[in-house]
Amino acid sequence: MRRPGQRGFTLLEVIIVISMMSIMMMTAYYYMGNKGDKAQLKSVARDLTSNMNLARTRAIRDTRPWAIQFNPGANSYVVISDSGEPYAPEDPADPVTWGDGDDTVFRTITLPQNVSFGSNQGELNAVAIGDGVSYPNDRIVFNPNGTSSDTGTVYLTVPSGITFAVSTLAATGRIKIWHNYGSGWSN
Repeated sequence: MRRPGQRGFTLLEVIIVISMMSIMMMTAYYYMGNKGDKAQLKSVARDLTSNMNLARTRAIRDTRPWAIQFNPGANSYVVISDSGEPYAPEDPADPVTWGDGDDTVFRTITLPQNVSFGSNQGELNAVAIGDGVSYPNDRIVFNPNGTSSDTGTVYLTVPSGITFAVSTLAATGRIKIWHNYGSGWSN
């Protein structure tokens, strides 16, 4: 409590200012340090998983294949559907052709600047890293029966070395997220 003619701050005012500065410094550390990288990478991996689930469920709903085309060079991927050719799994000689002009781009996603395709922690379950995408032609296709075209993995990493992997199993189309913070892969 101030008395008339006194200058300065009360103890309560000083404590409030110090508390606010501490909160701002912790927030800045979180977003500038490894914890920010980890949170952002986790968010990107969850978004990718969500988009893969979206493509899978839309393929089942529309009875047409949906795909995700990865572009590691541009650090992006595209969720697409094929609305042109009829899906005929009984005729493997007439597969759906991607990139022939009748594809519909549903969503284009560009990874944040500090997230890239690749792995700083080695491969998961002996799946080659390559450019960060192990699917043939950097594309995974989800079929109307819920399965996927191939078993594969997409690796996502940040400069601090943390790596996430999103993988699918062709027989079931199941999508799974793995992470490696430097001590081995776990889910």
